[in-house]
Amino acid sequence: MSCPMGKAKKAMMKRRLDWSVCVGIAVAILSLVEVLWAGKATLAEPGSPTLVAGEEKAPPTLELRNGRWFDGTQFREATWYVVGKTLTQTPPSSVDERIDLAGGYVVPPFGEAHNHNVEGPWDIEAVTARYLRDGVFYVKNPNNIWEFTKQILSRLNKPTSLDVVFAHAGLTSSGGHPGPLYEDVLREARYRAAIGDVPAGWFDGRGYEVIDDLSDLDRKWTAILARKPNFLKVYLVHSERVSKSARSGERPRRKGLDPTLVPVIVARAHRDGLRVAAHVETAADFRTALASGVGEIAHMPGWYLEYAEEGPSLRLTDEDARAAALAGVVVTTTTVAMQPSPSDHDPSEHHAASRHKPGGHERPGHSMAMGDAVWREAERVQAHNLRLLHQHGVRIAIGSDHGETSLVEARHLHALDVFDNLTLLKLWCEATPQSIFPGRQIGRLDEGYEASVLVLTENPLDRFEAVTTIALRIKQGQRRTSGK
Repeated sequence: MSCPMGKAKKAMMKRRLDWSVCVGIAVAILSLVEVLWAGKATLAEPGSPTLVAGEEKAPPTLELRNGRWFDGTQFREATWYVVGKTLTQTPPSSVDERIDLAGGYVVPPFGEAHNHNVEGPWDIEAVTARYLRDGVFYVKNPNNIWEFTKQILSRLNKPTSLDVVFAHAGLTSSGGHPGPLYEDVLREARYRAAIGDVPAGWFDGRGYEVIDDLSDLDRKWTAILARKPNFLKVYLVHSERVSKSARSGERPRRKGLDPTLVPVIVARAHRDGLRVAAHVETAADFRTALASGVGEIAHMPGWYLEYAEEGPSLRLTDEDARAAALAGVVVTTTTVAMQPSPSDHDPSEHHAASRHKPGGHERPGHSMAMGDAVWREAERVQAHNLRLLHQHGVRIAIGSDHGETSLVEARHLHALDVFDNLTLLKLWCEATPQSIFPGRQIGRLDEGYEASVLVLTENPLDRFEAVTTIALRIKQGQRRTSGK
């Protein structure tokens, strides 16, 4: 006969055991949820790099052996080490991991010197993944909305993400580009899905700043500086028409700043430690920008034509190129800015918006894709201007102003057959990153430079398309894989 007290004790122990099992199961489920949540970007996008998520960690000391390293001229076999966040050929006292690069071709990561894709929280994970997948670590956004951008700053400029600089709202005149683009096109086509309906005029002071005279500049300058832009953007649009329109009393359909204000804006920006990039469309805009002292021409003339007959007004001269070289300005290519995005990625959500990107340029009476005759003339002008600028030693940066990454721009530059593979590679992995972050030790594989590299499986000097064969990405000492 069993004791009642013994039965009660056994029942109590069974309940405790059952409760412990339940608690253990719950903890396991919560742990699994945390793992899945932390890896949600990778799970949702199995083909994207893993740099889009994760906290910054102290990088391990790496030995990178059996690789061919780009020295600015050719690839040489060498062993390099990652110590902290920098590269060195001096063997450290200890190594955490030895990586066999299997004869891969090591190059610095690529840059994107003109794009508006990195802007707000609604698609930052997808945009980041796309850039990192293409090996583009450095991005420059010359027109963005500060309210949106400040929501994503904590996710940028770290080893696990993109390095980005922003100009915030560009300076233009009343009715000048990009005002009508924001108010008449982007308000509905891009931003409604992200922020809902906003009234007409909402983008004034957000997507663009109206500067019609010096009093406007004085009144708005403190607010412009308060947003802490990395640089400023000014808009010059057919500046040669401004005085003619003033005399005739006509209102030009497409315009930018009064060109007489630009030198004053540039001088004030330089006084306050800011570089200035100029949007230009014609050769006259290019000359006005140079004379005003800007540090960057954000578009090379030839990127935008309404009609083929405009071609001659976009062609630069030897004198223009010599002046640009003497001034030390950077000229950003953007040769594909007017072309619709290819269908390499999701054609529905992203591309519907990218065809009407901030800073993009909708032409009244035309589709976003140029007609054949206009595009052929555009390419002739682009090739002419690129050859001229390069011949005179002008600093050139690769930027797309496109819904894709700068890969689509690099491919188009290759198709134009202006540069050989070596020159094009150097423009994309050396000159472009250095133009975005002057003063940083990036864009070279050299002693003490940042430990950010791409390892390609093929030689891009033999076949330029090899830039897409990325087997390994390391950003500031953090090793990442393609996830493929």
